[in-house]
Amino acid sequence: MAVITHSPFKTGTGVNSLSTLNWIAWALVIIGALNGSLFGLFQIDVMAAMFPGASTLGHLAHVLVGAAGLYFLSVPFQPEFDDDE
Repeated sequence: MAVITHSPFKTGTGVNSLSTLNWIAWALVIIGALNGSLFGLFQIDVMAAMFPGASTLGHLAHVLVGAAGLYFLSVPFQPEFDDDE
């Protein structure tokens, strides 16, 4: 039995064919990548500026970005659904 994998960015034929979870995870991964790049290049931590101090919201934001990255590791192994049926 073959396992079919797919990309989390497959748009299909519908306008909103990506799930809401994929869109949220995609946005969080982009935010995390930009924050990491800015910090690495210019020592600017945008998330720390948005959530000053050791706030719970700042920690939660970092955890959500990490969870979004882990989610995308699992997407290629999720079963593909056929909308035509």
